[in-house]
Amino acid sequence: MEPGNTPLVELRGLAPAGTRMFAKLEWYNPTGSIKDRPAWYMFQEALLSGNLKPGMPMIEATSGNTGIGLARLAIINGYDMSIVLPKVATEERKQLLRAYGANLIEVDGGPNDGIAHARELVDAGEGYMCYQYGNAMNPYAHEVGTSQEIVRDWPLEAPPDHLVCCYGTGGTITGNSRGLKAAYPDIKVHSVEPFVEDPISGMRSQDDPFQPPIADLSLVDDRYEITNDLAKAAVTRMMNTEGYFVGTSSGAVIEAAQQELSKNGGTAVCLLPDAGWKYLSGAPWVAV
Repeated sequence: MEPGNTPLVELRGLAPAGTRMFAKLEWYNPTGSIKDRPAWYMFQEALLSGNLKPGMPMIEATSGNTGIGLARLAIINGYDMSIVLPKVATEERKQLLRAYGANLIEVDGGPNDGIAHARELVDAGEGYMCYQYGNAMNPYAHEVGTSQEIVRDWPLEAPPDHLVCCYGTGGTITGNSRGLKAAYPDIKVHSVEPFVEDPISGMRSQDDPFQPPIADLSLVDDRYEITNDLAKAAVTRMMNTEGYFVGTSSGAVIEAAQQELSKNGGTAVCLLPDAGWKYLSGAPWVAV
């Protein structure tokens, strides 16, 4: 099953007065996240280019979702998969990776430490790495896929005013910005980021010392820095108002979109990376 064609729905209960807010529900992809899209394209390109040869082990550094998408493709195509991820990744993600047959290599620290360790393994000849942070297929998946689905499914006659999107590997925001700015030249792109000292899984700050090579931040018009507490509060609002249980990064996007619409009005399309099921052990909501 190829990823894509996820629903675009209106969030009527969350949109500030006089505005409209739409969300792309990316947990409808095969392993439950937006990362199934680049995983598919990176895997197919690796096969077609001959860089991934039959029987060659695969390695990937990930905070979870891309690794899960690649592990699915690896197991159904007969490849061994090793995933390098931070020890602090949720147990749900670790269990799902193991269920897909992946060998977990847990590292201290954050995503940057995982990238460094995975590169060491590749340099030592331990396998092939798609390297999501530097693979052009990552943004390409969104430029030709996600963004074009938004254009196809956009329900209003007037174009969207805002794209609100997480910054992580840089693939999602870069590819969607390229696709949507081509279709809607006046759309404003808002990068949603954590504070460096208050990380949110799967997200990256422009203040981080490592910036992914595939990220084209010239396409971004501004950024919103969102705390974990605000993201979790938005997760709770989403459940109480719309009935969707989303992950913490999706909560951060919702919070940023509400702030932007409250200030400047208009219509916004929000990319929601995943649902909350992979975060349950971390209680990604506010107790009420």
